[in-house]
Amino acid sequence: MKSHKNEIWKEHPFLTRKGIDLIRLYTPARISIGLNRYGSYKDYGEDIWRIGYGSKKLGKSYVSAFDKASLEQINAQLENDLKEFSDLVSKYIFIPLNRNRKAAVLSFAHSIGITSFKSCRLLGLLNNHESKNTIIREWCPYINTLWRSGGDGLIDRRRTELNLYYAPDKEIPTFIPHKCKTSKCLLNLVESYNGNPNQIKAIEYLERCLCKWDPTGRNLRRFFQMWSEKPKSLGSPKN
Repeated sequence: MKSHKNEIWKEHPFLTRKGIDLIRLYTPARISIGLNRYGSYKDYGEDIWRIGYGSKKLGKSYVSAFDKASLEQINAQLENDLKEFSDLVSKYIFIPLNRNRKAAVLSFAHSIGITSFKSCRLLGLLNNHESKNTIIREWCPYINTLWRSGGDGLIDRRRTELNLYYAPDKEIPTFIPHKCKTSKCLLNLVESYNGNPNQIKAIEYLERCLCKWDPTGRNLRRFFQMWSEKPKSLGSPKN
């Protein structure tokens, strides 16, 4: 089976495999007619037909009342839909994001819709480089009561998105070149990172020191493992 772990869409740089999988996880396919086939449907209050994950099209044609599709077809259509949607989302993000953060933001935007996303408070907080605690208070379903009205499914989705947004990633976009020296880039720990050259220099100095102190990277990996541990991480109902 082909691995999609490092799949990249050059024409749609905001799209990631993690983002697609996260959206698919919290957007169940409808309406199953058996044998991995799906029929078209209408959402309440709408006049248009949809299929699978809410797609309005199947291939190049708009969905009709008599359309049916296989699981492979609706998965392919979801990816095509998200290519266009990710391009829309990227127009409103003015800060560099790594792959984990792109996936989390894409899922959040897909959940509330592009119209609500472009005017939501969270988008403003992200673009203004607000502190980690401020973003948590807005995104966390156990702090922001707005998300609780969506039921357990939405609560779990917000928790997953928040955890993913702050999960460490080796690929950190920078405005100037940064050749990371460690297995986990320390820019993951800089809440207010904005591409300032002095920040990059400080991080690279610290990475060189860590490589001398911990050449195997064992302690650093253990640190990141504990730092992003789910039971004690952002969005945990116990915290």
